[in-house]
Amino acid sequence: MPLPPAPADRRTARRARTRMAGWLWLCCLPLWCLPLYTAWALDNGQRLRVAVPTMPPTLGNPYGANGTPSSLTWSAIFDGLTRLDPDGQLQPALAVHWSMETPTRWRFELRENVRFSNGERVDADAVVATIEWLRSPEGQRTVIGNEIRSVVRAEARDAGTVLIHTETPDAILPARLSSVMIVPPRRWAEVGPERFARAPVGTGPFQLVEWADRGRSARLVAVDDSWRAPRLEELVLVGLPDSAVRVQALRSREVDLAVVDIDDTDFLVARGFAIDHAPAMQVMALAFNTERERPTPVSDVRVRQALNLAIDREAIAGILLQGLAAPAGQPASRVTHGYAPDIAPYPYDPERARALLAEAGYPDGLTLEIQVAEGNMPAASQIYQVIVQYLARIGVQARVQVRPFAAWLRDYLAGSVTADLFGLPWNSGPYNDVIRPLEYYSCLKRRPFFCEPEIVPRIEAANVETDPARRLELLRELAADMHALAPSLFVIEQIDLFARDAGLQGVQIANRVPMYEYIHWQPADPARQRISR
Repeated sequence: MPLPPAPADRRTARRARTRMAGWLWLCCLPLWCLPLYTAWALDNGQRLRVAVPTMPPTLGNPYGANGTPSSLTWSAIFDGLTRLDPDGQLQPALAVHWSMETPTRWRFELRENVRFSNGERVDADAVVATIEWLRSPEGQRTVIGNEIRSVVRAEARDAGTVLIHTETPDAILPARLSSVMIVPPRRWAEVGPERFARAPVGTGPFQLVEWADRGRSARLVAVDDSWRAPRLEELVLVGLPDSAVRVQALRSREVDLAVVDIDDTDFLVARGFAIDHAPAMQVMALAFNTERERPTPVSDVRVRQALNLAIDREAIAGILLQGLAAPAGQPASRVTHGYAPDIAPYPYDPERARALLAEAGYPDGLTLEIQVAEGNMPAASQIYQVIVQYLARIGVQARVQVRPFAAWLRDYLAGSVTADLFGLPWNSGPYNDVIRPLEYYSCLKRRPFFCEPEIVPRIEAANVETDPARRLELLRELAADMHALAPSLFVIEQIDLFARDAGLQGVQIANRVPMYEYIHWQPADPARQRISR
């Protein structure tokens, strides 16, 4: 499905007239009335307050992570050359057209008359500067720099055309670039990544005014001349790691939209809130950490298969996730390119699981440590508790440690995770292509946690294959191999859940994030947008 059209000229003109009337009225007021006018404007449906699990660990530096929860903030500020629509299809963003000129050279034609919120032009030089920084030693150490490591050079053919060269053919380079947020080159060069993170500048519908509460919340204002012109005046993002706290914030009208857990949906619906859910293009999983220094039982494929056989995914999906999610047994979810429909999830077979453990030398069971990040998916805490109970039935004593997302991310990037298993989804979200999680669940990751050398050439072959049918075949063959190798404890295909005030309209979820520019308040019900004082 194509992205919805930009706001109509009629609506823009109407909003301008409303603002003009407000300013004329304002000019007639004494200064002591200014706070009252601000409150009036926001109470009339001009502000959206969103509760997210956490704010980006790198604040406004968009290269320190990929996907949620950071993209819940960054998508309001930045744009890439491409982006995904609500159906997971690649669509134009800062680039309006792209084509492969040779197997290792892509041409991108840029959207005209776009500027960053500080006034700098978005042109070929800006795109080239962004990519060249990501190719630098400092840029390559970032998450996004590593994502585009196949890029060797970018050049400006003219002001509106960029050529991007890769070392080897890259069939999905346009999709990869959806996670490369373009930044204004002069400002980035002048202030550097750390200062830029505190005052980021992009091309999105909102620009940052301030980080508040020591970076745990952010206030943004509309950029009216953004190519994604918003329908609201202000956006407030609040990091609330605990789902119960986010629900309470909704109930007390302190926020209008929130990421919620599935256990809260009935409660919220009964109180008049609306629920939006969408496939997350991810598979919930616990990664087996086989490459750490001290020996671990999960280095044995029989142990990994046994743990997969110990879990009743049908019960988890049907009961804990109310049938909204499906059991998983491969790297891709069914909405992701590369999904193999003939690969069934591991069956629930505790007897076979115990036999495999005995065959691997653990007839009396074993003890494992699991580390997970807090608040990152619906029903996560309940699912982890149930997994521990299932494992106990086959003699495996597992201890789960819940860590803040920032700490989890730091250890993941550094390759310093110490647990036998750790929470890591097969995340195809930024591209909706399974090649991305296949890469990081392999020796290709800079500091791998799972490494099967025989798989690497086949991942690389899928990466360079430009024939769509043949590439899909290669991806599905890899899915079968990954099912057998069991580099993770596959659980379920993830979903995203958002609860919102019923007066909030235009909410669409694309790439796990609300499309903020289309959200607006129902005009007939302004009283629902009252502000907590």
